[in-house]
Amino acid sequence: MFRNLPPICKGIILALVASAIISLIVPSLVVSVLPLYPQLVLRGFQVWRLITYPFYFAASGRGLIGSLISLAWIGMLVAFFGAELESIVRSKRFGAALAITIVGGGILFTLFSPDGVLAGPSIVTMFVLGGFAYMWPKREISIFGLFWVKAWIIALVIFAVSVIPMSGLNLDTSASNLFAPFFGALGAILYFHITYRQYRFGQALLSKFDSVAVRQKKPAYDATDTRAVERQIDAILDKIGKTGMESLSKEEREFLLKHSG
Repeated sequence: MFRNLPPICKGIILALVASAIISLIVPSLVVSVLPLYPQLVLRGFQVWRLITYPFYFAASGRGLIGSLISLAWIGMLVAFFGAELESIVRSKRFGAALAITIVGGGILFTLFSPDGVLAGPSIVTMFVLGGFAYMWPKREISIFGLFWVKAWIIALVIFAVSVIPMSGLNLDTSASNLFAPFFGALGAILYFHITYRQYRFGQALLSKFDSVAVRQKKPAYDATDTRAVERQIDAILDKIGKTGMESLSKEEREFLLKHSG
């Protein structure tokens, strides 16, 4: 199964496994290098922490069984939900969305919680679950073959569990505990909604942004410059010669029709 995972999901799991192994051998290394300490970013210019904090996973010898179960749970979420999401939306788009969420979340946390610390894969797991729930909210997932639960319910339950401390049922509302899962889910939903627009919310605002972008888009050539027009025609003809007429875009066909004859 692991061999068939798409590259980014596979990389996430490998990074977490590596972090767990290193934490067992040299515990101080992962603690001193990976977590996001805002003061070290702002004053020490350790900007790599804006990227590395989700891959912090500390395993201890005393609680090894619990650490392995936690690591297996995270890997299962990434493999089950993330692999399908990455395969459908493609690795490039999936990776861009995840990178924007991780770095954007790190920057916001650094600016608004300078005394906190951000570490752990919850921003990644909730990004995967949030993205999956956005794309296929009514998809029913089998729970141990006993019953079926819709994807959005699973995402909501796991989010609730992720913000409840293991020591009790009192909700931890600190920025360090709530920020990562909340921002991970929000980042995925916003990115995929802007990209795919499956639902009606925010459509008016997005349409306004689209119209502004179209108005501001500059033509690729100067229509008054005859040499530029000729170069554009030559480029289109070369493309036809190499890949055929079917390879032309709508704009290229209209341009050729306009300037032919």
